[in-house]
Amino acid sequence: MSKFFRFLYHHWRFTLGIITLLIVAVSLRQLTKAIRSGGSPVKVSIESDHRISPTPALVCSIKGIGQWEFLSVQMEEMVDTTHERFLLSDEQLIRIYRGTIRLGIDLDKTEKDWFKTQGDTAILHLPPIQQLNARFIDEANTRTFYETGTWNSKAREELYQRARNRMLKRLRTSNAYAQAEANGREQVEALIHSLGFRHVEISFH
Repeated sequence: MSKFFRFLYHHWRFTLGIITLLIVAVSLRQLTKAIRSGGSPVKVSIESDHRISPTPALVCSIKGIGQWEFLSVQMEEMVDTTHERFLLSDEQLIRIYRGTIRLGIDLDKTEKDWFKTQGDTAILHLPPIQQLNARFIDEANTRTFYETGTWNSKAREELYQRARNRMLKRLRTSNAYAQAEANGREQVEALIHSLGFRHVEISFH
């Protein structure tokens, strides 16, 4: 994505340069005509308009990012279950689950007019920070720490869900969402500044 945004930035500068050259060419042509006709010299002045408008192509290009990850959190959880058996030793299963939860925004969920400008200021209303991957536990990296007896797929799935719920609870009570939002502001501001805007206002809602 970084190469793509650099392309947008250089393309904008290139377009501005072409427009400036056209203005100069037209002004010089008018000046030449005035001199040849014996008229008084024409004053030529070029003023730069620093106001930038988010074209539909630019807005669509940014939305094309889709899911934008701002933070990944690696988690590990040990979960156990026991089956008590009458007159026999209990059956026990202990498993260690590992996973990576990705936090960020889904730009496909942006509302209408989510990108506005006021002069050289860009105003962005972005979707709230959310979990981007629903099934985040790496089952291939799940390990059985201790196991006695026989366990069916239903028992293993229940253990999996317990581990998943514990990880999500720990995530909600941590500062992960706040950190993801802070990272998001920094990354989005860097992108918008690279497009030529001096000021950026961002809200997540």
